[in-house]
Amino acid sequence: MHPMPLECRDLSTFLPAYVDGEFAGTETAEIEDHLTGCAECRREVSVQEGLKAAVRRAAPALAPIELREAVREKLRDAEGPPGRWDAFLRNPFGVGLAAAAVGAAVWFLAGGLTHPILPGGRSPLLEDGISLALHGRQLPLDYTGSDASAVQDWLGKRLPFAARVPRLPNGSLQGVRLSQLRSHPAALVAYDLPRAGGRVSLVIVDDPEEASLPGTARQVANRQVWLSRSRGYNVVSWKTNEIVYQLISDLDEQDVLQLVQAAELR
Repeated sequence: MHPMPLECRDLSTFLPAYVDGEFAGTETAEIEDHLTGCAECRREVSVQEGLKAAVRRAAPALAPIELREAVREKLRDAEGPPGRWDAFLRNPFGVGLAAAAVGAAVWFLAGGLTHPILPGGRSPLLEDGISLALHGRQLPLDYTGSDASAVQDWLGKRLPFAARVPRLPNGSLQGVRLSQLRSHPAALVAYDLPRAGGRVSLVIVDDPEEASLPGTARQVANRQVWLSRSRGYNVVSWKTNEIVYQLISDLDEQDVLQLVQAAELR
């Protein structure tokens, strides 16, 4: 089997999000432009769409008779008006659904689902931020410029929230790209670090859900931040006026914390 071209390997990471409709219009157009000339990626999209449709069609499993009776007995002992659960419990599929809900709750609390408030799990906010940074670095910027004030003013006319663009010491601001993160408007600010030989991406997104930030809390200067690591990248997250900032870099932990400490916010 021949290896996929580099652009196809990169694109395959984002196909589930594309199938779920999570990308902005310009990003969707770029992906569809690639799909027009790539049969391999079109087949992968078909597979993803088929899996999504199969999950939607899946019917709840019929619970074993012993489990149905146990759930029925527990629910009858619960407080509430007489007959509250009778119609529901007469349907074996309903009992199966109740049993599945109990099992899902136990599985969730045992750590079966990664969630930002559960230690040791991968945060969707963290993973989506890294995916956005990796994907955005392969696409052209919507606005190029090295002046943080100009970039911030440009964003102020296009985002429904007030994003602050920091100046990074020894860093060269490249520009910004508009995007979406978890269906919310977002910005990806790109920096180069010539001395360190690396690049830094800053993801900025409003946080209407007020999700807990992933990682370990640290105090950097007068700012509380959260340090986490995933897929080989160190990520420093913080909030300002309910706006989430995620600084994503391949620098080591100490260097990325020093970078945040020295960052100049307007």
